[in-house]
Amino acid sequence: MDLRVAAVRAAGSFGLLVSMAGAAGAQSIVATRPNLQPVDGPVSTTLNGTTIVNEGLQGVGRLSASTRDFLGDTLGSFSSLAVDLASWRRIGGTYTGTLFTLPDRGYNNPDGGLFSDYAGRLNRFRLTFTPEPGATLPQSTASQRQITLTPDGGLVLTDALGRRFSGLDPAAGTTTQLGALLPSATTGPSAGRISLDAEGLARRLDGSFYVSDEYGANIYSFNANGQLQGVLGVPEALRPRTGGQLNFNSINPPETGRRNNQGFEALSLTPDGRSLVTILQSAPLQDSTTSQQTRANTRILIYDIAANPVPTAPAREYVLQLPVYRDNGNGQAPNRTAAQSEMIALNDTQFLVLARDSNGLGTGNTTPIVYKSVLLVDIAGATNIAGSAFDTTTTSIAPGGTLRADIRPVQTSEAVNLLNPVQLGRFGMNLNTNPATQTTLSEKFEAMGLVPVLSERAPNDYFLLVGNDNDFLTRQGSINGQSYDAGINNDSVLLAYRLTLPTYVDPLSLAVMKRTAPVVLQGLGGTTLSYAASTTGGVQDHLSALRRGAGTATPWGQSWGLWLGGDVVFADQSHNGGLSLDRTIARGTVGLDLPFSGPWRGGVALGGGGGSLSRPGGYGQDHSAYSFSAYGGYYGSDFYAQAIAGGVPEVSLDRLRRPSAYGLTATGRTQGSALALDGEVGVPLQIDRVRLTPFAGITHLAGRVDGFTETGAAGNNVAYQGLTLRQTTARFGAEAAFTGFGALIPSVRAAYNVAMGPQGATAAVRLASVENPLASAAVTVPFLRDDFVTAGAGLQGALSEQLGWRVDYQAAIGLRSGTAHGVTAGLRYQW
Repeated sequence: MDLRVAAVRAAGSFGLLVSMAGAAGAQSIVATRPNLQPVDGPVSTTLNGTTIVNEGLQGVGRLSASTRDFLGDTLGSFSSLAVDLASWRRIGGTYTGTLFTLPDRGYNNPDGGLFSDYAGRLNRFRLTFTPEPGATLPQSTASQRQITLTPDGGLVLTDALGRRFSGLDPAAGTTTQLGALLPSATTGPSAGRISLDAEGLARRLDGSFYVSDEYGANIYSFNANGQLQGVLGVPEALRPRTGGQLNFNSINPPETGRRNNQGFEALSLTPDGRSLVTILQSAPLQDSTTSQQTRANTRILIYDIAANPVPTAPAREYVLQLPVYRDNGNGQAPNRTAAQSEMIALNDTQFLVLARDSNGLGTGNTTPIVYKSVLLVDIAGATNIAGSAFDTTTTSIAPGGTLRADIRPVQTSEAVNLLNPVQLGRFGMNLNTNPATQTTLSEKFEAMGLVPVLSERAPNDYFLLVGNDNDFLTRQGSINGQSYDAGINNDSVLLAYRLTLPTYVDPLSLAVMKRTAPVVLQGLGGTTLSYAASTTGGVQDHLSALRRGAGTATPWGQSWGLWLGGDVVFADQSHNGGLSLDRTIARGTVGLDLPFSGPWRGGVALGGGGGSLSRPGGYGQDHSAYSFSAYGGYYGSDFYAQAIAGGVPEVSLDRLRRPSAYGLTATGRTQGSALALDGEVGVPLQIDRVRLTPFAGITHLAGRVDGFTETGAAGNNVAYQGLTLRQTTARFGAEAAFTGFGALIPSVRAAYNVAMGPQGATAAVRLASVENPLASAAVTVPFLRDDFVTAGAGLQGALSEQLGWRVDYQAAIGLRSGTAHGVTAGLRYQW
């Protein structure tokens, strides 16, 4: 077994046990003593066949509690965070990127009725991270140096009317925007504005984002400029009601719905961007009792946002049983719930969920830290309660705090234990609370993010960033120009763990794969079809020269003949499906005309060639192939009919290059094969010195590109499962050859080419290293997108009675796909 996966699966989780609670299969993690994990090495967990490996703490970053944000207020860390994945880069052993962080409602003390008129915002930082896994550093704030955060502006959130939000408690105040009844400040300059206690952030790749709120509980949709676009619908079971009326205050508890300050704490988009997942921080009031350990049965809501970014109700809803613990860690029965504070969707069924106690730096007490862990959560097999009576206020999922026997909760397993004194000690931190120091682990870790390690050897490895919410606690605070002293300095801290996540689908890698894989396949397919066409195209050019020269020039007779042909094709748009690219193919053909009696003619030919392809953005390929052809037909003075069959046993497709995510370039190689069939009939008409030949023809091309897997792009490498190609065109046109110039015969030719049959193909692709169906996609690959016109001119003549020559130019003009050009030349020697 891999040493990283083996070993220490149960090592060091002292004070941790699993107890069965209520329904069959239901379970809660129970920690009666501090759940410490004194392990200096990898730890793994397995759930439903998925094994996650925690490689351990790799680095820590720290910002002083006195730091100010872009609006001049005390920086509030990190209720949630999101890395702009498009900015993430690795240069040697250092990583850089842009980090967005979400503060909550400003400095406050609800027990004392103190709230801030704090404007909702996102803070932006330039992040630099140099992992130091073997660190042995002193207990000092200077030891948390591996991550640096440099303030870089931010974004102010505004409502649908362009006004700022407020952190003030709404009391009984409400306002209506975008068809939703929302909490509203009732005092001060912000009276009438939406009250926001922001806790969860889910950022799309296009810069738009969602924010979850504890006052509501609500979920808001914002555009990339930070303006409110819509409000998602929330089940009535979760909305706070007193006396049957909505009341969003955070001081007096409601009768039903979310608990005070226990709203939608976690928010995440699934990697494909089609679903939005949120979790209530702990159970709503009707699903628990007044005892704190009975609020463990919380809810996961999953919204389908593929067609509508602000749906009115969740499509799926599940029960998550949170860990319970003993607040003082003395081994007695649990009396608290480790409420969840953040989540990340690994795919569409598995999540990382951060659950924690309320002990640590920032509390002002000496109670030991008991439980702070990241759980692996799997909804497979869990009961979907969305739209049922449990979404009303009349039916509880957990009467008295015990989950109903007919509801199966999601499954959980501990993936990352933050309470590792050995690893924290390496980076100058500790778990001491009696007394706590500036390097003691903070009370409220509430933010998580994943960024790739970008290692070709470990493509499934990611850094898990875990950030604290320091509650604006500083001795030198300022909100809206008003100074305050919180009596303690609680710095902003960011921890970085390295995890092996085989089922995580990286959102940027998935999006880039879906955008770029069709271009790669289109280039490969276009090349293969172009070589297929060359098996008949070179022979067509030769046979056309024979027809034009029949009876006028000795080298173009019907006896034995050896001929050579060559052509250079640029772009070849008719096979690319209109893809804008620079393709060059140089090919050569050698053929032998066989003597037949009368008007019959036939022969065989061999060909080969190579070239390259490039496209702006970093796409490219080199290619080469050899081919064979056989041809024959009837060539009478007033009618001809010919047929050509060709094959390409192997198309070598080398040095494939694709722009991947995170500034990487994926490379690969594969091969293909192809067949071609062509038939043409025509009626030559001699009009004075012009031989006019109307004709009609059909070409069928078939090819196959073998599957292959890229290298060089770590977790972004794509596995292609092969591509089957079919392309059929019918042509109708005419050729005019001009005689009377001795051995010289000028000609012009034009045809309208009609697309027939399939105009594209479908191929399966997937992120090569990921073990999850969400990492796969069926992509459409267009080839012959529309009809096109071919037009050309040629000139042929004789160097001697036995040796003839020809030169031709032809353009393929797509009705919507651009123009391709080709130049051909040939010699024929007969005896």
